[in-house]
Amino acid sequence: MENDRNRWTARLVLPGLILFSLLMTVLLSFTTPMQNLKLGVTDQLFELRGPIPIQDSSVVIVAISQQADQEIPQKYPWPTDLYANLVNNLDEAGVRAIGFDVIFDKTDNYSLSNDSAFAEAIMQSKKVILGASVQSEGQGRGQGSSSQITRFVRPHQLLRQANENPLGLVRTYNDLDSAIRKYILSTSYNGERYLSLGLEVLKLFKNIAPEEVSGTPDSFKLGPFEIPWYSNNLMAINYFGGPGTFPRYSFENVIDDSTVILASEDSSFQTNTFSDPYYGLKQSGVFEDKIVLVGATMPELNDLHSTPFAPQDAMPGVEMHANAIQTILSGKYIHHISPWFNLTLIVLLITLVAWAGRRYSGLGGFMTYFSLGILVVALTIFEFLEFRFILDVISMLIALTVGYVTTQSYEYVIEQREKRRLRNLFSSYVSPTVVEEMVESNKEPELGGDEVYMTAFFSDIQSFSAFSEKLPAKTLVKLINEYLSAMTDILTTHGGTLDKYIGDAIVAFFGAPVPQEDHAYKACVVSQLMQLKLDELRRKWRSEGEKWPEIVHYMRNRIGINTGKMVTGNMGSESRFNYTMMGDNVNLAARCESGAKQFGVYTMVTADTKREAEAHGNRCVFRYLDRIVVKGKTEPVDVYEIMGLREHMSDTQFACKQKFEQAIEVYKRQKWDKAIALFEESRELEFYVPNEKSFIHTNPSLVYLDRCKTMKKNPPPADWNGVYVMKSK
Repeated sequence: MENDRNRWTARLVLPGLILFSLLMTVLLSFTTPMQNLKLGVTDQLFELRGPIPIQDSSVVIVAISQQADQEIPQKYPWPTDLYANLVNNLDEAGVRAIGFDVIFDKTDNYSLSNDSAFAEAIMQSKKVILGASVQSEGQGRGQGSSSQITRFVRPHQLLRQANENPLGLVRTYNDLDSAIRKYILSTSYNGERYLSLGLEVLKLFKNIAPEEVSGTPDSFKLGPFEIPWYSNNLMAINYFGGPGTFPRYSFENVIDDSTVILASEDSSFQTNTFSDPYYGLKQSGVFEDKIVLVGATMPELNDLHSTPFAPQDAMPGVEMHANAIQTILSGKYIHHISPWFNLTLIVLLITLVAWAGRRYSGLGGFMTYFSLGILVVALTIFEFLEFRFILDVISMLIALTVGYVTTQSYEYVIEQREKRRLRNLFSSYVSPTVVEEMVESNKEPELGGDEVYMTAFFSDIQSFSAFSEKLPAKTLVKLINEYLSAMTDILTTHGGTLDKYIGDAIVAFFGAPVPQEDHAYKACVVSQLMQLKLDELRRKWRSEGEKWPEIVHYMRNRIGINTGKMVTGNMGSESRFNYTMMGDNVNLAARCESGAKQFGVYTMVTADTKREAEAHGNRCVFRYLDRIVVKGKTEPVDVYEIMGLREHMSDTQFACKQKFEQAIEVYKRQKWDKAIALFEESRELEFYVPNEKSFIHTNPSLVYLDRCKTMKKNPPPADWNGVYVMKSK
């Protein structure tokens, strides 16, 4: 039997190693350093491939350059009649589509007539795509597309009305390292879909009708083009080279005809770079049947970005549009490995290296690991150079490394060791039953927390400072240890989790780390069992005579309980942490414990705790106390006293509860005289009678008698809702 068990255990080792290595590989692959490394590898593949010649490219760039800013008399932003001149000249040169990587969202600084001229040129041309951008809060044009959309930046109304063509989005998508490797194909805003500048220009260039634009699960269809998705609304850009790869002409040269005088010219000497009949740009045919993209290359305009061929913010944004358009026109798309195929390769590599590590000696396992690593790198380079296919080489190398290290360092006893560590970690503050349940369910909390609906429990000894003054340190420690041991045994036996001791205080909770349906009920029952145990301890201490001073004979504790959503988990550092709770509802439980003193009760709970407890049992007898706003809060809560366990309650206590709650109803109706009479009756039935010797100073009936008498003399406002604001904790 033992041998059979060992054989089955041995067979499970390899699957366990593979599963563990796979999990670690996935976790490591999604860390920020690894993500950045993957992006860097992609750039290295482009560098290894080098630029691709584009002599026959249909894309030409007109640059808003520093040279143009020096030649044009006005400094940027230039009068928009210059753009009118640009559009007219490009029309004459036979251009087929003009895309502006500029957003004309403001009117001309010089004259409205300039905008009118620009609008007229756009209307006459019918070949212009104006730029727009969907921007997010705090986002410039260089931000990614994942944050919340807040506004749509577009050309002003005069230009929009003049242009029959749709707007093209110039928004960019930044990877984790802020470089741009993906191109946004479309974005939805206010229920409408807007295509990118590149796609709108291609539509115009190829006369693609709107109905020929659609998306499928695998690709984005644009007329004859099927663009493979990288992910939702993104395509991978195949960069054909670095800055300056596409033909580029400075803005001033394209507008330089007989109507324009540049800074280097005067009225007696003009070169007319564009319109000269012998060597002008119009005559040369450089724009004929082309796509012309107009965009900034001046560093001052902050439209320079990092790309695989321009790692230090060197490529103008307009050239990214050019590369995206050229990618689509050439059909030379970049393909990325699918997540499922990538996962299959990772599992295969882990299996091979784990099997080899267990099958062969240390050297044989290392040689397998090293050889597979070389093969993965070689395959990655080959796939990109031959098929423009990018493998996730970093994840595969991580898989090999994790699989190799895990296999070499694995010990079979780790499973039992982890269980022992878990028991040791929690056995000091969680019941053995809960520990065993956690071990069997593998629910060991990691550093961090989860929001859990549970019950917080606070307990504190009444007037503890008096004990500290009357008892020597060693005697005080012995007393507190005996008290805390008895209380903690009750807590853990009934499924509670000890958070911490704060001096004489006990902080605990029910419902975590293992969920409990009846956490509130258990907390309430435990509070009364603690009160009964403390009564037993008091009798014991009295029986021991002079061993304990008289103050010990009257030791009492107060308990506060609240139920609600709280954050629970391991809080602290990676090397040292505490399984604890935090949140607003935790603070409310603490306020219930301290606030119980004002009512002269020893267990005070919130309405949420009462409701949850009564849904799972009826051992506890609750008495309504008040609707209060605790110190540090603004919202009122109903609070209740747990008078005791039903089986231990006397007829007098039940009568007190009934009479007290009748008085409360009269009190809420502001019938002060009748309320006083009823509270006088309930006072005679109260279990706790004020006695300085036993530290009992008041009880709920006395509290309300004083309050009714005060309100009778100074009635509350007409809109009083019965809420009492606590002035102290």
